[in-house]
Amino acid sequence: MKNKFALTVAILLTSPALFAIDHTGTILETMNSGGYTYAKIKEKQKEYWVAGSNTAVKVGDVVSFSEQMNMPSFNSKTLNRTFDNLMFVGGITHGNQVAGSPAVKLHSKISAPIADVSPISKVEDGYTVAELFSKKAELKDKVVKVRGKVVKVSDGIMNSNWIHIQDGTGSAGTNDIIFRANTATANVGDVVIASGTLVTDQDFGYGYKYDVIVENASFDLNR
Repeated sequence: MKNKFALTVAILLTSPALFAIDHTGTILETMNSGGYTYAKIKEKQKEYWVAGSNTAVKVGDVVSFSEQMNMPSFNSKTLNRTFDNLMFVGGITHGNQVAGSPAVKLHSKISAPIADVSPISKVEDGYTVAELFSKKAELKDKVVKVRGKVVKVSDGIMNSNWIHIQDGTGSAGTNDIIFRANTATANVGDVVIASGTLVTDQDFGYGYKYDVIVENASFDLNR
C-alpha cells in the first residue's frame, strides 16, 4: 500500500495537468509550521486549506497560487492537526495574478513533504539546522555544512533548485532550512551533507522571503 501511494504521488506530481489550475482567494486563517505556510482560503463561496512554501501573509490578504495536488485526511505532525483535505500549492503569491503568469507558474517539479525527522548527528565542523538560525548573525556570508534528511525538493523555481533539509533539531520556524542550488539537487528521503553560503533577509519576490537560506548549495550523500 505504501509503495502504491508513493507511485500515485509521483504520477500526480509529474503530470503536466498538475500545473493548469490557478486560484485566487482571501486568507481567513494562516499559520507557519515545518517549513510551510498553511492558509484557509475563501474563493468565491468555497472555503478550503492550502499549504505552500513559507510565505509572509496575514488574514485578509488576497493571494494567488497554482494547485499542485490535494491530500485527503492529511495529518500535520508539526501542527498536531489533521485536515479533511489539504491542497499543496506551487507557492503563495500576493494579489490577483493573471492565470499563466510567471508569478504563478513557478514550479517545474515539486515533491510531497515527508514526516517529521528523527534526530541526526551533527557533521564534524558543521552545524545543526537549529544552529543556522540561532547563529545566523555570526554565520552570515560564511560557508556552512549540515548533515540532514531531504524532506522536500522543488526544482526549477526561478532557475534554481530549492532543497529543504531537516535534522530533528529546532522547532516550528527553525527546524527546516533551504539549500538553494543552481544545478545540484537531491532526492526526498536522502540523508546528505549539504554545503553552501549562509545568507539572511532574502526576498526573491513572488512570496519567497526568508530570514535564513543557504545559497550556492551542493549535496553529498552521507554513506
